[in-house]
Amino acid sequence: MSSQKDIVQSDSFLASNLGLTAKRNNVTDPSQAEAAPASSSPQQEDASAAEELEETTEPTTTRTKLSCTIVYGSGAAIQSITTAFESSAVLLHNLPPHLSHATLIALAEPFGALKNATLIPAREAHAVPSARLEYLAPADAARAVRSLARDPALRHGTLQATARLDLRAAESGTATLRSTKAKLSWFAPSLVAWAHYGELSKAKSEAARLDGTTFAGRTIRASFQTPSFNQRTSFSVEIKGLPLDVSSINVKRFCHASSVTMGRPSFIIDNALKELRTMLTRHGALEAFDYVPPDPRAPKPKPKLVAFVQFADADAAARAVAALHSSHQRFLRGSPIFLELIHSVKYMLPRAQFAALRTEIDALRDALETCKLRYHDRDEHGAAVERVCVRAYGPDAPALGRLKKELEGLLRGDVVRDSADQVLWHEHFAKPPGQGLLSALAAETQGFVRCDARTRTVHLFGSQAARAAARERILEKVLELSAAEHVIELDDATFRRMLHGGFHEIQASLAGKVFLDVVLRRLVVHGDDADVRAARAAVERHGTGGGAQRLSTDDTPCPVCFCDVSEPLTLLCGHTYCRSCLQHYLGSLANATGGAGPTSATCLAEVERDDGTTSPCRRGIPLETIRDLLTPGEEERLMETTFLSHINSRAQEFKYCPTADCQTIYRATEEDTVIRCPSCLVRICASCHVEAHEGLSCAAYKDHASGGDESFERWRKEHDVRPCPGCGTALEKNGGCNHMHCRQCGTHLCWVCMKVFGDTDSGGGVYAHMQRAHGGFM
Repeated sequence: MSSQKDIVQSDSFLASNLGLTAKRNNVTDPSQAEAAPASSSPQQEDASAAEELEETTEPTTTRTKLSCTIVYGSGAAIQSITTAFESSAVLLHNLPPHLSHATLIALAEPFGALKNATLIPAREAHAVPSARLEYLAPADAARAVRSLARDPALRHGTLQATARLDLRAAESGTATLRSTKAKLSWFAPSLVAWAHYGELSKAKSEAARLDGTTFAGRTIRASFQTPSFNQRTSFSVEIKGLPLDVSSINVKRFCHASSVTMGRPSFIIDNALKELRTMLTRHGALEAFDYVPPDPRAPKPKPKLVAFVQFADADAAARAVAALHSSHQRFLRGSPIFLELIHSVKYMLPRAQFAALRTEIDALRDALETCKLRYHDRDEHGAAVERVCVRAYGPDAPALGRLKKELEGLLRGDVVRDSADQVLWHEHFAKPPGQGLLSALAAETQGFVRCDARTRTVHLFGSQAARAAARERILEKVLELSAAEHVIELDDATFRRMLHGGFHEIQASLAGKVFLDVVLRRLVVHGDDADVRAARAAVERHGTGGGAQRLSTDDTPCPVCFCDVSEPLTLLCGHTYCRSCLQHYLGSLANATGGAGPTSATCLAEVERDDGTTSPCRRGIPLETIRDLLTPGEEERLMETTFLSHINSRAQEFKYCPTADCQTIYRATEEDTVIRCPSCLVRICASCHVEAHEGLSCAAYKDHASGGDESFERWRKEHDVRPCPGCGTALEKNGGCNHMHCRQCGTHLCWVCMKVFGDTDSGGGVYAHMQRAHGGFM
């Protein structure tokens, strides 16, 4: 057995590596990340209280990249990263039977702010309760996992409660990965019978004929029973493996015997199920033990019985499989049991999306060999369900990882792009009329259309013809909307009047057709020429409008072009840019490649400090401004750039999965910690950053990978072995004075200071040196 802790739900890993990075001006401060505790708050920074409050109230947005959940703040700066191995939820098992809800909360609260705490009663008489705790921060959950598992209050008898993170709460996308299920199988019980014959030769010939034949769907074994020395009649053949429901008459007829004696079943199924469940519980808490009775309508009964076992955590499942697979059990008359770990992923799809993908899912299912793919589109009454469960499972983790990748490719669909291969988007699709249009389009093409307003993308599903038809219609609609969209620029005075009642007057006559863009200080009209003329007339009544070129009211130049500001856009920090300059600046950040770009988009304006020096403002550009100035594709590229720059600047903290084509990120941790990648399902050593080295500790693996150099270095230090100054040969002093002579190169040296002496002065020089410098020879 390996000494490694195979923690798919990695507890100690998270407890020591889940610290949220400290923030200052929306930019992660790496110097504070190591020193600050995991729960460090912005109040521990040396920023003013007002600045802290402002930071916490600014809008944020969340994305999923490289299997991480990322929270972005102003400037698309990373505020927090939650990898697929981290979670805010804690699952507790093996709790004391009489634990109260109030006691549970009291035990959980010292580790951090609780979002909720649920005590789950035992479902069966012999079972114990469990619980689920949800904290506001993953770091608090990690501390709870580390401490609650050792809390004396959660011990009853010899059983101590177990605590683990609920990684399902931290997973990305629509898939739920579980490696906690195992398939248990064992040979079905059988009867033993003895067929009796009047002649010895007849008994021997029938034993040879019957051995290995099939009777009632079961392969039987027959052996001649050696008679006693004085036995003269009734010679017997032992028949093993008979089904339980066989009659003695049928056995007698099949064996051509004169009579038959029937024995007892090898075991009773109900008794065996109790024994099996008790045995499995010794390796960890069980969430379910589901026995699958044989189908009585099957034309040929199966030789094995099957049960599916759901463990509370993956670590317990792995332990049970390692200990029990192919083990022989006395209560089964020495028959072996087979325990196989089952990895599974589950997806819940809207029925309309499943209907559009059903043909492709069926084709994928039919091509599988080592994995299984099943879906449940109807309930127990045969009625169609609103959300279809699609489940993929199998014992081969890498094969399931490949299947998972193909499935998720289907579930992402095709993102609608324009003729220039840029992501196509219009805000109309995020509003009820646009959503109604997409629903009608899906029904018309017999496909499925999903609108994601968060990422500003439209996804298409269905046959190739359906996707092509939907894309053409969406392109036409965007062109139509763009042609009907008109922008009226507002000067400062008119903009202020719009905010103080003027816009409400325009809305009264053009309800639903006009929008006030307060970031870019303009009116956007969706309508025909008559609507535009009405809007312009209303604007003119409140001041002069429509001028495309405007100068700012002060003499401060644009921080990008250093010229007078045209089409001014003022950020929350008070600095004003040319709209086009800020747009180009953000676009250049978005197009930075290789993860070597900036970690945030910040204001470039120079600010004078109290000491008379100047430095860039560095205030993050609001997310609303970024969204208004960039296309959906550019916005996503900017967030991709800041994310990659953030993790690449922390190469010792964040690591990539070692599988060649897998882009999952995890945090480095202490030695001998193994995690399982939720994307490709490979097991990773989170300290050595390679696939798990079974049977070797991290120290042994590193020594092996280095060719034994590390082990030799440790041995040299322990035994005070030193290299010869002349040739490098390893020298060890095992007694005598401090004068050493290398037999390899002939060098004479003082062992105390390693000073070298030649042959000519070996009789006096080295000894004189030792006497003079070290006060003696020993």
